[in-house]
Amino acid sequence: MKKLFLFCAIFASHSLFGFYAGVGFGINTIDENFKSNLSSSEDRSGKDHYNTHKNRWVPMVTLGHQFNFCGDWLVDLSAEWKYINYKTCNVGSSRGQILPNATFSSINFFGPEVLRDFTSITRLNNEVLLLASIGKEVCSGIVYFGIGPVVFNGSNTIYVSSIHTPNGTGDHLTSGSVKANKTLWGGAARIAYRYFLNENYFINIGYTYMQTGSAQFKNTANAAELNGFDTPGPTTLFLKRSIKFTVQELIVSMNLAF
Repeated sequence: MKKLFLFCAIFASHSLFGFYAGVGFGINTIDENFKSNLSSSEDRSGKDHYNTHKNRWVPMVTLGHQFNFCGDWLVDLSAEWKYINYKTCNVGSSRGQILPNATFSSINFFGPEVLRDFTSITRLNNEVLLLASIGKEVCSGIVYFGIGPVVFNGSNTIYVSSIHTPNGTGDHLTSGSVKANKTLWGGAARIAYRYFLNENYFINIGYTYMQTGSAQFKNTANAAELNGFDTPGPTTLFLKRSIKFTVQELIVSMNLAF
């Protein structure tokens, strides 16, 4: 009974309503879905697809505004930033995920005697999440549900390494890469519990599900750039990739209302 009375006194306090700021961390599970369509001006093409999975610990900063609505209901608007620092796992290569189908003879950009290695690395650096939430008093705290948009800044790099034997005089390794930057937009939903320590501080614990749309990364390069100087040619390469992310996270933060 004393705890309930204390919570009611805190909940009724003006300092709980208004702006707040917090810092904390999240545990992210990131799933990358990659599809590529690599083709040349000589009508040769190859398609690849992979799914990769990675867990990350990420720092976070929150700024929000909360206010009372219809008695013991709470409405909250917040902005949240996290440093994701995600990079595609190395699979079959030291430069990300190998694209095995791109090495088939059907996509033979460089001639029948050239051995190739196509790899892909996607990076996500920052996440910005905007949430509109509604909550209600439960067990000396607030349980709330929120939805909103999420945005990531990312990039994808395609590496091409080739071993050439010009005029039969020995092997020559040449490497090149192309890179595209993109802003990935998506949607997010969160369920969380907010526990008030006193009239100024509260702890926020929650689960968030986020999914982006399919972002299109495109590059065009000539064969000489990616083929080195041993066997330059007029072939143009069209490197198209479609990348989609699903992110699930648990977050914990300490917040100060002011």
